[in-house]
Amino acid sequence: MTEPFVDTETDRTKSRWLANAYHDFVAEIGRSRTTLRGLFYYALQRKVSDYPICGWFVGEIRITRPYHESDGEKLPKWMGKARKLGFVPADAILDEIPGEHVFLPELCQKRPYSIEVWLNKSALNPLLFPICEKHGVTLVSVNGKASVDAIKAFYQRCNGPTVILCLSDLSSDSAFFCRDLATRIAESKISGSDTKIKLKHIGLKPDQVLELKIPMVQGRADSKENLEKFKMYLKPRSLDYRKMAELDAMEVYYPGGIAGFLDKSLSQYGCDFNLDDESWLCI
Repeated sequence: MTEPFVDTETDRTKSRWLANAYHDFVAEIGRSRTTLRGLFYYALQRKVSDYPICGWFVGEIRITRPYHESDGEKLPKWMGKARKLGFVPADAILDEIPGEHVFLPELCQKRPYSIEVWLNKSALNPLLFPICEKHGVTLVSVNGKASVDAIKAFYQRCNGPTVILCLSDLSSDSAFFCRDLATRIAESKISGSDTKIKLKHIGLKPDQVLELKIPMVQGRADSKENLEKFKMYLKPRSLDYRKMAELDAMEVYYPGGIAGFLDKSLSQYGCDFNLDDESWLCI
């Protein structure tokens, strides 16, 4: 039986608009796969006034305008329909996958320490793992915060000095992901163990948002305590604590996207670690 939305011209119109935005992304950015939020940031900075505003009657288009931040709420809906209608390739947009995921490289480079990249969102994994594989680095993604099982699994594969590079959104609920991870790893460390573990938050940071001119958008609902802590963190850079900037924005604002950012970071850290730098969190 034909699904109802297939017969609605409004849905077809919105889905076609999204398909056009995706194809513009591919043509301009040069990559065929990204996350839904990556496409959101691309649509947000487009200069074309072509977003269709539909009237009360099915298929009636009264006006078109530039894409607004508030339109992002409906993006998952239109993407689902665009995929079902075949306007956007099914594997082009990377989705969040529940659970904690560990990707081990086939070959590890010879270093005096092992390197792991941790982040708290899984949709970016397919973009980041090829870079981790290239550098012989382990990739770990968790939901929000690392679970007890994730920390236990880390210690099971940790057989020497280890460096952890952290990626997270600049938001009240994610900005302190690296520090929280360091605390959880330290609390689970076996008494008497002399294994050296160092962590560093490599992105997304306030200075990077300012340098790359990444737009901050409406933040997610969070506790008053987290918001106050986030407010103090952003205060030196005069950024609005009620808003956020996401890693996905690097898909648009960083050359080579989030994968390009990680590749450059690992190229730098992989051969020139200054482990005495005070910015490292030591365990």
